[in-house]
Amino acid sequence: MSRFWISSILGVLLVFSCLSRGGEVHAEILRLKATAVVDTPVVHLGDIADVLNADMEQIARMKAMALQPAPPQGRTQVITISQIRSRLQALGVDLSQLELTGKSQVRVSLKQVDRPAHRVPLATQQEMKKAEEKVQRVLADWLKKIFRDANRFSVTIRIPHDDVQMIRTSNPASYRFSKIDRILGIEQELTLDLIDSKGAVRQTRVFCQLQNIPEILAAKYTLNKGTVIRADDLIWVKPEKNQTGITDPQLVISRELTRTVHQSHAIRSQDLIEVPLIRDGAIVTVSARRGGITVKREMRARGNGGLGDPITLIALEGRDRLTATVSGYNQAEVNYRPANEIQRDSRVQFISGATGSRGSINRGGVRRNPAQSVIRRVGGTR
Repeated sequence: MSRFWISSILGVLLVFSCLSRGGEVHAEILRLKATAVVDTPVVHLGDIADVLNADMEQIARMKAMALQPAPPQGRTQVITISQIRSRLQALGVDLSQLELTGKSQVRVSLKQVDRPAHRVPLATQQEMKKAEEKVQRVLADWLKKIFRDANRFSVTIRIPHDDVQMIRTSNPASYRFSKIDRILGIEQELTLDLIDSKGAVRQTRVFCQLQNIPEILAAKYTLNKGTVIRADDLIWVKPEKNQTGITDPQLVISRELTRTVHQSHAIRSQDLIEVPLIRDGAIVTVSARRGGITVKREMRARGNGGLGDPITLIALEGRDRLTATVSGYNQAEVNYRPANEIQRDSRVQFISGATGSRGSINRGGVRRNPAQSVIRRVGGTR
């Protein structure tokens, strides 16, 4: 075989050898550092060593190899050359193609996080409340200018915790709010522009919610203790700040006052009791039923009682005493059951003394229908 053919065959074998090894990670020299500071949770090969005598693609691939987790903040970790060899071998690197030089071990630490020199103290609940009230007052005045019926709803404010100190020291005259929608019951986010204590223009977020202010019931004129309230005795008024009251007329009408309520004063639930159908000392007609036979007798009441309440009755003459159930005005029954609990028979219907029109009892003891009156509205309470 001639020298020319021998050279050609050797050249072809060399090309095949290069192509077969082209996909392998190859680096001539891996030079280890003495120390390394990492800023990620994982230590990579590029953090602790320099890759030399390799193409750019191989260098980038080698540097990106993950070795182990980084040490905790403030601690130092030592990585030996044997640990590096074991890790590279586990990653599939041919160690016969690498030359490890430099230090025999690398001391690795985590980069210190820069912390602000001054930390804003957390605001207390009282400081946050004052800041929210400050914004609420300005916002309420602004709403009166853009909504004609602004006095019909209330405004609640919520501000970010980090902006409490800035708002507390700012000038409320500089407050400028972004557009607000007249949506009730849904929290809205507004932009608040203000001037802080240093005269700089600042911007923050404010969360507000509009709520309807329900009108409450008050006395149309002075109502004395013991008065049974009628619809004509009431007016609708707007509550004062943080004032509570009754908004349902059915909870007031036909009930008796336990104290005197002056004109335009709100009526409270603790001022009312159910109207007694039987009062202490009244003559009561008590009845007992058995089948189609009813026996009635007049007795004297000992105590007050409303519909369905037990009450003690004594004889007008003698010492007889019994307990009955209030069934109507100055009426009581033994073994009483309300009309809606009595089962109907196909021929006979038992009707309790409590049946009749659903009205209230006025001061003269005559029933009336409260729905015939209308409660009018006035400006405010006292």
